[in-house]
Amino acid sequence: MATSRWLLGALLLGACDCGSNPTPTRCSVDDPCEDPAQICVDGTCVPRDVDDASVDATTSRDAEPLDAPAADAGSCRSVSGESSLQPSAVDIVVTIDNSGSMTAEAEQTRANMNRFVEILAASGLDYRVVLISSPEGDTGVCVPGPLGSGPPECLSGPDGRLRAIHDEVGSRDAPERVLENYPEYSDFLRPEAVKVFIWITDDQARDYTADSFREALAALEPAGMFADTIHNAIVGFYGDTPATWNTEGAGECDSLARVGDRYLRLANCLTDDDEPIADCVSGLSAKVCELDWTEIFEGIAAAVIRGVPVQCDFAIPDPPEGMTINFDDVRVTYTPGDGASEPLTRVTMDTCTADGWYYDDEAMPERVLLCPALCTRVQADEGARMDVGLGCFPVLE
Repeated sequence: MATSRWLLGALLLGACDCGSNPTPTRCSVDDPCEDPAQICVDGTCVPRDVDDASVDATTSRDAEPLDAPAADAGSCRSVSGESSLQPSAVDIVVTIDNSGSMTAEAEQTRANMNRFVEILAASGLDYRVVLISSPEGDTGVCVPGPLGSGPPECLSGPDGRLRAIHDEVGSRDAPERVLENYPEYSDFLRPEAVKVFIWITDDQARDYTADSFREALAALEPAGMFADTIHNAIVGFYGDTPATWNTEGAGECDSLARVGDRYLRLANCLTDDDEPIADCVSGLSAKVCELDWTEIFEGIAAAVIRGVPVQCDFAIPDPPEGMTINFDDVRVTYTPGDGASEPLTRVTMDTCTADGWYYDDEAMPERVLLCPALCTRVQADEGARMDVGLGCFPVLE
């Protein structure tokens, strides 16, 4: 995954509508045009985007021809800059119940954590993981490489993307462990990052409801750290709707101790009264009693990607003094790290395609944005290069 800014090469400025001078002005090599929007051609100042062949005869012939050759009207000026293609940040907080009934669940977590973050990396997300769990015993979780270091330290792998909090999580106190350990990982979180929680337990939260936990998160400093959250729950339940979560016979889940409906309300953006919460992004709900969690972790990763869209955009540079950009003549090209350049298609935000780009504002563009599918592809390509071409204009030497 690309983890740093890419060089935005060849921001070619031009396709200019430079205006015209109603009164021809004579010029020479020693006495060039004062107006930066004009160029000296055959002894007369003319607009820079007008070549010698198109200069009006009454304008170009009235002046005495100069011995010096006309300036090259076909050269391009390039401006280099850095793109704003930064992977979107997501901080993931995982808690796993370390009680005696969680042996199989701990093994599934250990087996799937690296696959989970591999999917996130391929999507172009800049992820960090906080794991709150005892690392010891059959119900502990010590994450293997590359995300973790594996035993005996059970800390982060070489990329530094894991903060392992070695604290035992009881059957019913996962929310308390998240809040009480916050000073141990708050510096690892990023204020701008979306916060994703993964709750893993076969039991129910004891002291915190969905509403009271949201309130407790909101009260943590700095303010706004948990403004955007997505909860995922791997817990015990029967039916697939709030009305049937606790209904035995509505579904199978033999290994649950208690139904984890408080975690399910978090994951499903519901209040304690099962009312939907506006502007809340739902996560995934999965049964802790499933035997193979590969699809569960892949599903959570997919939910994270849907909830944390990657943004790809480039600022349109200012044109040289005296010139304006023709926004109908912009060209955007993508060069993969291992392939040939591909011209991209201009679309609108509502008609996005796999190779499309659009303006932030069709009337007054300030940025070029890549469509989501293309953005994901580019973010995952470490050698990617984007070229935004705005045309060419003559350069006055």
